[in-house]
Amino acid sequence: MNEQHLKQLWKEQPVAVAPDWLERVKADARRMNRGVALRNAVEYAASAFVLAGFGFYILAFPHPLMRLGSGLIIAATLFVVWQLRRRASGARLPTGAVAESWVAFRRAQLVRQRDALRSVWLWYLAPFVPGMVVFRWGVETELAAGPFAHGLVANLVIGLVFIGVAAVNLFGARKLQGRIDELDEQAGGTL
Repeated sequence: MNEQHLKQLWKEQPVAVAPDWLERVKADARRMNRGVALRNAVEYAASAFVLAGFGFYILAFPHPLMRLGSGLIIAATLFVVWQLRRRASGARLPTGAVAESWVAFRRAQLVRQRDALRSVWLWYLAPFVPGMVVFRWGVETELAAGPFAHGLVANLVIGLVFIGVAAVNLFGARKLQGRIDELDEQAGGTL
């Protein structure tokens, strides 16, 4: 029996949990699942608007760059919806009353959501960059007048929105890390 085997046995042993703490863990897990489901529903609804809007632009504007940019944005939206489902959807809650399963579930969900938020720049923002660049290039060069703002200020605002989305998600990831640390501390002291 080596040290690693002993550590594994120690982790797998049944433990006693304070009932009120376990109920808080369960309530937090349920609340988080509802919040994730709501956030994802809003994201899916926003994606439907993006798909409809840029689908309309493909039909409405004869300009090749704007059409290509719209197509790239549609592809990015579909990719992001897939990634959102894959990386940040809620998981099925445990059915039993075993403390270890609820604590493990809660921690795993916090880690999953934290990791999704940390990497938002990669799977949520970056896919839109090529389409936005091509679309804005089309607006700047092919569209004399119309519904879109022209110039450096419009492009800077779009860039600032991207930076703001990344910053908000990194802040959220830090908050989730704090909750993970708190859960680990409570579990270590209570279990």
